[in-house]
Amino acid sequence: MSERLDTIFHDKYNEFAASLQEVFPELSESVKASLEATEEQREDLYKKLVMPTAGNPKRDSTKAPGMVLPGVYINDAMWASSSEGTKKAINQFVGIMSFSVMMREGGTDGFDSDMFKGLADAFMNQWRGKMDRGMFDTFTERLTELFGSDGGRLPPFPEKLRNGRLVKLAEEIVRELKPEEFGLDAETVKQCETDPSKAFEVIMNSTMRNPEKLQGAMKRIMKRLQEKFQKGEFKPQELAAEAEEMMKEFSENPAFVQMMDSMRKAFSFEGNMEGAKAAGMEQSVRMNIIKERLRRKAEANAAAKSAAVPSGVQAPTNTTGPAFTDDQLVEEFESILVDNGKKGGNNKKHTKK
Repeated sequence: MSERLDTIFHDKYNEFAASLQEVFPELSESVKASLEATEEQREDLYKKLVMPTAGNPKRDSTKAPGMVLPGVYINDAMWASSSEGTKKAINQFVGIMSFSVMMREGGTDGFDSDMFKGLADAFMNQWRGKMDRGMFDTFTERLTELFGSDGGRLPPFPEKLRNGRLVKLAEEIVRELKPEEFGLDAETVKQCETDPSKAFEVIMNSTMRNPEKLQGAMKRIMKRLQEKFQKGEFKPQELAAEAEEMMKEFSENPAFVQMMDSMRKAFSFEGNMEGAKAAGMEQSVRMNIIKERLRRKAEANAAAKSAAVPSGVQAPTNTTGPAFTDDQLVEEFESILVDNGKKGGNNKKHTKK
């Protein structure tokens, strides 16, 4: 673990040095001097010269950081002339480098265990979206070693999922929650608006703490969703597909996978024909049920035929014919009508002429 934390520190050290030379050409000589130090010297000097000031978690991030690498100093004038993007990048580099040192050592002088845990949690919430998955996993694993189980924390969402409909739904659900009932503060709710992982964390943890109240919020959301479904603004199958993709992406987190599977089933209307009807999706859901039944029958028939073929003989295959016929579709559809207690259950089955 400490080797991986070292790697993070030194990788970010080199990246930061290169960025500083590009943004502040006047610092080139001092940056080059900082790069000439050995890795052991770099970390030792960083802890002594940078962490008490720029690397201190209590530092006001809007003010000039001072020394950001050993011998590399950013003064008030340079800070004032920097863009907001440059300031954020500098704070991010210093923050991640300092945090990697703190994680490896299990804390720093002047911080008791509870205070350090609070600082670590604040850092992970603030910087999660700016870390790659490997860095996040390294920090999370180390936090688990230091403080116990951290299974309720989700890694940053991949870019392809950050702007999905399911993320917007999660943010809407959090807004429906009453913060005081779930122990949420204003800062946590605000984080949910910019960090999808945090929104899903809140929902997942709230489910365990107070499922009844969360279900009430979900019902209010679902009523609005049904209206969106009927207007065509949202397609349930797209939400179900996103939930399935998230299950694969976060397969190492059983609690999250379980929550996503519940959402997948909800938006697929599995066992909920009334919900499908309210959302105007009854016909589509019935057809999906039919196709699934036929798929299972086809698999069972194929298995039976394969079992009947003598050992060593290849079973004949037919890849040109349809998976199922129109007559089969109609027959299955009528059986579903009967299964769901619809009137007219004595309709005659469609037969070939």
